[in-house]
Formats: sequence, C-alpha cells, structure tokens
Amino acid sequence: MKTQILLYAIIISCLNLWSQKKGIVYYGQIESIGLKGPHGPDFNSFLLYNSNESYYVSAKDSLDSKTEFKKVYDNADGSEGLAYAVYTTPLGKQVYYNRKKDSIYWSQWNNFYVAEKTPRINWKLETETKKIGKFTVNKATGEFRGRIYTAWYTLEVPLPFGPWKLQGLPGLILEAYDKDKEMYLYFKSLEYPTDNQTAIAQIRSYENQLISWKSLDDFKERLDKMYERMRNSSITIAQKLNTDVPEQKVKSEALLESF
Repeated sequence: MKTQILLYAIIISCLNLWSQKKGIVYYGQIESIGLKGPHGPDFNSFLLYNSNESYYVSAKDSLDSKTEFKKVYDNADGSEGLAYAVYTTPLGKQVYYNRKKDSIYWSQWNNFYVAEKTPRINWKLETETKKIGKFTVNKATGEFRGRIYTAWYTLEVPLPFGPWKLQGLPGLILEAYDKDKEMYLYFKSLEYPTDNQTAIAQIRSYENQLISWKSLDDFKERLDKMYERMRNSSITIAQKLNTDVPEQKVKSEALLESF
C-alpha cells in the first residue's frame, strides 16, 4: 500500500513538473491593412506557453530595437501605398490566454485593455499538410472578426495556442494569414523547454498601474469611431482639393478587426 501511494505521488509530481515546463515560439508579424499583400511593417514577436496558458507580445521596443521600418509601404502592385504610424512601446501589444478561465486578456493602444471570453473560431480542418521548419503542419480555415484566415498548426505540440488572438485548434499554430495576407504571422523558431525567464502572466501595465478592463463592446465602439473619423477625413481632404470623394472602404478593408 505504501509503495502504491509513493508511486502515485511520484506520478503526480512528474505531471505537475511537466505542466510547468515552458515553450517559446518566435514569429514575425506583418500588418498591411489596405495594401492587399504582406508589405507593411514587420514586427518581431513571441509566444510563451505551458499546458494551460499562453502569452503573446509584438511591437515591443526591445524586440525591434534593430528593426529599420520604412516611412511609406507600397501596395501589392508596387505603387506607393500608405504611410503607417509605425511604433513600438516598452511593453508592446500583448495577448494572454488562460484555458482554465476560458478567457483572453489583451492590450490595444495606450492604456486600453480588454478582457473577454475566449473567442470561438469555427475552424474547418483541411487535409492539406506541409512542412514548416522541422514540423509537419496541418491546414485549417476559419473566419475571425471580418477576415477569413488560413492557419497551419502542428499536432506535434498538441496545445490550442497560436500567435495574436488566433487559437482553438488541436495543435500549436505556427503560421496564419488572412486571404490577402494583410495580417501575416509566420514562424521563425521554437524552443521547448525554454530557459526564457519571462513569466507567463496576465497583461503587464506601465509601472504596475491598476488595469481598468474594457469589454469587447467598448472595443467595437472605439473601432466604429475610428472608422468614422477616417471616412470623414477622406471626405474633407477631397473637398479641400476639389476632387471626387474616394470610394469608401468597407470596414474589413480599413480595420484589422471589423466584426
């Protein structure tokens, strides 16, 4: 009996130890809204994970200290496109996902933090496979907030995590993009286990300030106001230049998330 109890304790201890092991995936994240291709700013990013939670960060000062961003990014056809307000911040854009709480927490803009139930992406699992690095990955497609995404996930890491807010597949997502690759997340490398000392914890705030959490509806309202300002600005410029008002872009052509 004592032997059985000891064996059970050893098994539980090993399981707990395994669950605490961390992995880290390094990605590139290219955001090219309106350019019809992956031609915008290319940020370094990473995803830390264990069996229960993940923490993703991009556009962080320390990650892109050596990155040379352009002032203007070209359209897919080579014509001059948009001047992006490219910036990084000390903390970057963050997404924290907790499976037990069935929730994700993320930062957007300065001091704008959102808490929501984990978004359910209705992924369609495809039969196509390919290799990314040393990993065999499977294809999946699904719609997320106004865009159709293709994701490539590996069953060799059977955890439902992925870069940015994309998640919910039976394996770790190594690559993902919408149909025009205006949001393009690509794999660089993976370490497991990792000795990276960054904690997998909820969203960081500046100087440990208390976070005031916003709802998803608050975020939608903010996006609606941004879209309306962009629309009114284009009309005002056209009037000043005495030119035709340009055809208004739909939200999915102007915003990364359009709902």
